[in-house]
Amino acid sequence: MPDLPSTTCTGCGTCAQICPVHAIDMRASSEGFLYPFIEPDTCVGCNVCEKRCPVLHPPTAHSTQIETYGCINKNEQIRNDSSSGGVFSACAEYIIDTGGVVFGARFDADFSVVHGYAQTREELAAFRGSKYVQSTLGNAYADCKRFLESGRCVLFTGTPCQIGGLKAYLNKEYEQLYLMDIICHGVPSPLLWKKYVAYRAGQANSPVRRIAFRHKNCGWKRYSAAFSFENAAEYRATLDKDSYMQLFLRDVCLRESCYACSFKTEHRVSDITVADFWGVESVCPQLFDDKGTSLVLVQSEQGKKLFEAAAQMLTIQKVSLSEGIRSNPSLITSARRPKRRDSFFHELEEKTLEAVFRKYGRDTLCKRCYLFAKRCIRKLIGNKGTAAVKKLLGKG
Repeated sequence: MPDLPSTTCTGCGTCAQICPVHAIDMRASSEGFLYPFIEPDTCVGCNVCEKRCPVLHPPTAHSTQIETYGCINKNEQIRNDSSSGGVFSACAEYIIDTGGVVFGARFDADFSVVHGYAQTREELAAFRGSKYVQSTLGNAYADCKRFLESGRCVLFTGTPCQIGGLKAYLNKEYEQLYLMDIICHGVPSPLLWKKYVAYRAGQANSPVRRIAFRHKNCGWKRYSAAFSFENAAEYRATLDKDSYMQLFLRDVCLRESCYACSFKTEHRVSDITVADFWGVESVCPQLFDDKGTSLVLVQSEQGKKLFEAAAQMLTIQKVSLSEGIRSNPSLITSARRPKRRDSFFHELEEKTLEAVFRKYGRDTLCKRCYLFAKRCIRKLIGNKGTAAVKKLLGKG
């Protein structure tokens, strides 16, 4: 039997899609994350799954000099519908217009997040906007290969581990393939997300009609989780008020592998890395209006070709890599594993969602006291005093 990773498994599904005898299924754990299950009676012991696992055998990252940019889409509607500045849409529209195919994450009929593909500009709308839950890849890698083998151009977007999985699955270079990943904080549990969607529908007493994780009604920096329902009811709450977003931002609901992610590196397997350009107001204020700005890291010649083709749809400012990633530590740093993570998932099974939100969706009493004292001290000594203390502690 092959020896596949357990706690470090990212759930990319490369092993299941590459198995020549279909002996591997991706099955949900008690936490809701997918892991490979090997059917021993079907497995022929070829070990292809183990040999091509991107965690056990990471694909080679690009080593060229990274070019870094701040960008916003010139189309204000697309920018508004995007989580940040709309760079994905500019690149994706170029691929579609040249007869290509774009892969990305979208909601299915019951608002689970799955990977799919688009062949028209209209179909791209489903891929816009962040989805803070791990997507199910299904047969996306096989579909991607099918399009490539037929001569179609493909843009495949996903998390860094999903891009690594595709590279491992294909196991060869394609001139017409473009890879785009994101600076990923970590992926929350699909089980938690399913429970949350049902909770919101119950609160509204109506089926969900539309969801946006990053609605900009209060601006880009203070975005809102937004639900609309069949009965015309709506729910909106900023990131500091929405219970699901608080669990996500506190790292308590992430996949185990996200706490020691092997794909968090400066140099990536992807051709282009995109993210929110946090801190843009101090780096290139001309690109900041609180409507969303993208950070773009061009990692390869292939990425440069795609970015240059999409540039006419964008307003662009080149910045240094250090300026670009200063407020984006998730590029290279994994989330810290909370001490309460295990008890969170245990209670997610045993207790109501409201009870779980009350216990895990806010800081502990000790931390709340610490933050309160910190705010009081800052107010007392002012900005100059705070800067002096940071300099004394070597943090300035």
